[in-house]
Amino acid sequence: MTFSLRSSFFAPMSVLFGSLIAAAAAAEPEGRPVMRELPPAAVLERPPSPRDLVDARAELQRRFREPLFRADTAAGANRAAEVLLDAAIAEPDRAVKWAMLTEARRLAAAAGNALVIDQAIVLASANYEFDEIEAELRALGEIPLRVLDPGRAVRLAEVAERLATRAETDRRFADAVAAQSLAIRAWQRAGNKAAALQAAARHDALEASRVNAL
Repeated sequence: MTFSLRSSFFAPMSVLFGSLIAAAAAAEPEGRPVMRELPPAAVLERPPSPRDLVDARAELQRRFREPLFRADTAAGANRAAEVLLDAAIAEPDRAVKWAMLTEARRLAAAAGNALVIDQAIVLASANYEFDEIEAELRALGEIPLRVLDPGRAVRLAEVAERLATRAETDRRFADAVAAQSLAIRAWQRAGNKAAALQAAARHDALEASRVNAL
């Protein structure tokens, strides 16, 4: 398209925009500021108190009796964790939602499912104000590495490395080192020596950052 054609297109468009701006200005009272509504920011609340959680846990047991009853095996714990995570998405009661997500993390750790732990933390952090890095690090650390198959070990290593990155971004180098240490062990469990060596090199860099930050 030539310059003359572009000019002939933009000229009437500028006239149109000018007319719209003039009309909008005429519609507003002169000298009076115009207030524009902004979407409300998400309000995060502290997790429910232990007293509130007594009734919430009872409700949890009532609603999910069957999957929780079968959670004494790794497969049953994994299924129960997924059921609770799915149900928590639309749960309106904040105390019950927190109880669901907490129990989902616990069961996912027992089942060796790092992805469900990560998803439960993401959902919880969108609704509650808490130390999500510390909570995820603790939950991932409860996964029994010795029982993981290579696939689950890889997913644990990947989730742990993402957690280490988040902790590093927040300059929480001790947590970043701890998460990266977990990633090393998970890569070793998966039998991926190259990834374990890379994770170890990153661990050393994070440790140096931790020492320099003291």
